[in-house]
Amino acid sequence: MVLDKIITIANSNSQLRFLAMVRSLRAVGCTLPVWVIPYDNQLFELPDNCIWWDMEPIASWIEKNKLWPAFKKIQCFTVKNYQFVDSDIIFQKNPEEVLETHKGFITSCLHWNNPAHTTTDETIVAYKNQTTTWHKLVFNSGQWACDKVLYPDENMLTNYCENNFRETLFTNNYNYKDQAGINILVLKSKVAITNITLPPFNMESTWAGDYVDAGFEKYWVEQEKMPYLIHWAGCNMCVPRAVDELFYQYLTDVEKQEWDEKIKNEKKPKIAFLQKLKKIKEVLKSV
Repeated sequence: MVLDKIITIANSNSQLRFLAMVRSLRAVGCTLPVWVIPYDNQLFELPDNCIWWDMEPIASWIEKNKLWPAFKKIQCFTVKNYQFVDSDIIFQKNPEEVLETHKGFITSCLHWNNPAHTTTDETIVAYKNQTTTWHKLVFNSGQWACDKVLYPDENMLTNYCENNFRETLFTNNYNYKDQAGINILVLKSKVAITNITLPPFNMESTWAGDYVDAGFEKYWVEQEKMPYLIHWAGCNMCVPRAVDELFYQYLTDVEKQEWDEKIKNEKKPKIAFLQKLKKIKEVLKSV
């Protein structure tokens, strides 16, 4: 595929992650424009060659139906030739070069070995009706690339959502967030789905959670096996990992201080909760 843009989603709360992602993109030689879907109304000043991309009909429809804000990612399905990434990602290779020999819908996550977070009781039926090897078709909704328009306009997209898989897309939206809904929309579009961590490509994991210890580079001795991006999806940043340096290196000294303070503030309520839980267990044990 030939990419002509990078798409992401962000707000002021994710600004530091976003800046690191864009800087890593430029560091690997990609000069494509970055389209930024506003997660909410908390906007911030974007770097050069980045623009806010808000499809008002879809944004209003999501707000009206009280859907998970990240579901705005479905805007991507109305365009083509893009790489989508959440803001908690850094690039290690130029996505233009990595994806130039691929076509269709490309992902590089490892949800094929843990598909539980990508389906619901309602959508799993559709997967199993299509193939016994449906696991290879699920993906993390935080990163994918596609060279095709999956839904020609926003009305077709919203109409499909309103008439199909309502349990997933509406009733339990806040339980599943955006992942199960985005997965089923891709499946039903009938686009060919390829995961490049599977044979014959066998790229190593793109998930930061798979690299706990120092020396993680040992998995990337073969350049073609090195993941072209690293994703911190669901990773508790209060728990340091050696791989976090790949993100940290793209922050200025001032931004590092801001990030450290942010993590420290996030850690405080977690510690307080654990201490409270410990006391409750001690009380129960003494009864």
